[in-house]
Amino acid sequence: MSDQSRPQIVIYALADACAALAAAAEHGTAITLVSPAGAAAFAGPTWFRAVVTQAGAQVPSAKFDCALDCAGDAGLAMAAIREGVPAICFNGPDAARCKIEDIAAQSGCAIASIDYESALNLDQCAEPLATCRAWLAQKLAENEP
Repeated sequence: MSDQSRPQIVIYALADACAALAAAAEHGTAITLVSPAGAAAFAGPTWFRAVVTQAGAQVPSAKFDCALDCAGDAGLAMAAIREGVPAICFNGPDAARCKIEDIAAQSGCAIASIDYESALNLDQCAEPLATCRAWLAQKLAENEP
């Protein structure tokens, strides 16, 4: 389940996910790996689940959760739930949302929110590890008392 207080990092590949997790582990903080907007439609739930599973295996000391953006497509949300994606973002109509939330709950899949405006987006990032380290250091400094 996605914890909204965790920093969110938008990943595009396994290297992005591993860099984000390595930086989080170095900082001793938990993060949320999130897909690009609408990624369930163009990358698919299988891709997302595989990337986050492999990244978690490569950086076992990292504390993280994840969320796949299914936009408003109930069929894609259902596919993600069947695929075993731990959390999805679904912004479809209320009637569909209620059904998706019920099915997700029965399957152990969380419904999450993704804040793309405040998330770190690794799209075309040349140095994802250094970028994640610096961004997380700044985020953590902002939250210190």
